[in-house]
Amino acid sequence: MNTQTVLNTLCNSLNKLSLEELRYLKQEIESRLENTAPEIDWLDTEYMEKAGTEADDSITLESVRKALAKIPGSMSDYIISEREDRV
Repeated sequence: MNTQTVLNTLCNSLNKLSLEELRYLKQEIESRLENTAPEIDWLDTEYMEKAGTEADDSITLESVRKALAKIPGSMSDYIISEREDRV
């Protein structure tokens, strides 16, 4: 995957975020950069390339939110119960 495709994918993803989500993302990036030595490449380019090949631009953040909203109860409660069932 070329750099332009990666940048386009990133821009499309960022455009779908709310202002609050963008602020949180900025804080996370700044925090991680402060705790990362400059010589360490923290971006997993191999994963980004793989994700780029599997991405489906027809699926919007809004459609994912609508689908998830149909799930009754709390996702965290569901995950906790699933973990308890494994024990």
